[in-house]
Amino acid sequence: MKRKRIIFDKQGKGRCTKCEAIASYSEKFDAYYCERCNIWLEEKCLDPLCKLCNKRPIRPVKKSLKQKKAKIKWEI
Repeated sequence: MKRKRIIFDKQGKGRCTKCEAIASYSEKFDAYYCERCNIWLEEKCLDPLCKLCNKRPIRPVKKSLKQKKAKIKWEI
């Protein structure tokens, strides 16, 4: 059974089912994702030869070096 992580509101905008934030779209990977939760909202396709899904990273948003340093400062 596929997990459905995206819902569409009355305006037709995709939203994350976890936090209700407006979904972002990645043209590079042809999939919706949530920037706030840093998760893909759509599952990979079942085609083993799909170039888009096979290259898709685990997390859609890579954390910048500044974000990592800021987190380290607050943890100390």
